[in-house]
Amino acid sequence: MVKVSFITFTKNSAHRLKGLLENVKDVVDEIIVIDGHSTDETVSIAKSYGAKIYQRKPWGYPDPDRMFALRQASYDWILMLDDDERLCNRLKNNLKEIIEKCSMKKFVAIDLPRINLSRNGRIILAPYFPDRVLKIFRKDCVVFTGRVHDGPKVFGRTYHLSSEYYLIHLPYHENNWLKKAIKYAYYQSIQYSSIIGGNIFRQALLRLLPLTTIPYYLYLMSALVKRNIPINFLSLKYCFRRALYDSILQTLMVLRSDKRKKLAEEISKNGFSQFLGIE
Repeated sequence: MVKVSFITFTKNSAHRLKGLLENVKDVVDEIIVIDGHSTDETVSIAKSYGAKIYQRKPWGYPDPDRMFALRQASYDWILMLDDDERLCNRLKNNLKEIIEKCSMKKFVAIDLPRINLSRNGRIILAPYFPDRVLKIFRKDCVVFTGRVHDGPKVFGRTYHLSSEYYLIHLPYHENNWLKKAIKYAYYQSIQYSSIIGGNIFRQALLRLLPLTTIPYYLYLMSALVKRNIPINFLSLKYCFRRALYDSILQTLMVLRSDKRKKLAEEISKNGFSQFLGIE
C-alpha cells in the first residue's frame, strides 16, 4: 500500500493542532510540522504525535515554506492540510485506497471539495461553494510559488474526487476577520500583477472597485442563484465579505507605485519564494 507524508504549518496553533493530528494520525505514515516559532504548546503537542518539527521564520502565512516542507517528506505522496481543516470520515477511511488507485492510473494530484463551516456549525453557502482545493499530490509533480492564495502548479494529471469525499474547513475567529482580510489583501497586492479575470462583466466590475462594490456583491449573489444554491443570512454575509475583500485588494493595487507594480510583475512571473531566496 502507498505511503503518505502529512504536512501542516503552525504558529501558536495549540488550540487546533491536537484535533488535526487526531484526524490524520491513523491514515498517514509520517507527520511533518513546519512551525513559525510558536510560543504556546504547539511544539509539545506535535512532539507527542511523533512529528518531525522544523522551525522557520514566520512570514505571516505558510505559502513561502511549502517547497521547503516538501523536501523534508520521506514519501512521494503528500497530504497537506492547514490546522483548521479536517478529513471527513469517508475520506479518512478511504484515503490510502483512493491514492493507490490514482497512482496506478498515473494521476499525480487529487482535488476535492471543501465545506466551510460557520461558528454554529452550519455550511456556508457563499461564492464558489463548495470550493475545490488541491491537498493531495506527488511531491515531485507540483510547484508552489509562495504567493498568498496561490495553489500548486501541477505537472501531470489531476483526479477530481466526487462530493462524498470532502474537507471540513473549521470557522475562524469572527472578531479578527477585517484585520486578517486587510493583511492578506496587502500581501496579495504586493505579489500579484492583477486580479482581473472571469467573464467580461466580472472584469468590468473588478476594474471599477471600490466604486462597484455593491454591484459586485449582487453579481456574486446572482452566481449562487444561477446554481440553485439556497440564499440565507450566511450567503448574504459571506458574499458581502468577498466583495469587500476584493474591493480592498483592488484599491491597494490601484494605489501601488510604479516600483511596486514592477515588483508585483516580477513576483507573479518568478514566484515569491524565489524572490525571498528561500526555495
